[in-house]
Amino acid sequence: MKKQLTLSFVTAVLLTACGQSTNNTAANAGSAAAPAQTTSKGKQLFADNCARCHAMKTDNLGPKLDGVFNRWSDSTQVADFVKNSSAVIQGGKNTYATALFHKWSDMPMPPFTNLKDEEIQQILTYIHSGVE
Repeated sequence: MKKQLTLSFVTAVLLTACGQSTNNTAANAGSAAAPAQTTSKGKQLFADNCARCHAMKTDNLGPKLDGVFNRWSDSTQVADFVKNSSAVIQGGKNTYATALFHKWSDMPMPPFTNLKDEEIQQILTYIHSGVE
């Protein structure tokens, strides 16, 4: 399920970033509402869970999030990091996560095990939109 959510998120991001469209007007009407709805939900989830420590353009208690997907060699681990950063760091498979941990005085991001995978994807979609 995690791979399916990640694949869905990556596909949505790629389609949005590339400006893909289809000739089916009815399909476009439905798909236009879905990203806006996801971004709106993501914005609220971001405000409720992330904004205390993160901003888009500036470092805060945590690092800025603008360009975050470009800094990860394996962007599929971003959702895992949000859910439990310590597990990703301790796994030792992501050098960026380890470097980030050390850069921020060996303070891990608190785990967000309360968030469902879908909610994390909504937050990541909002972050990827670059809106704050």
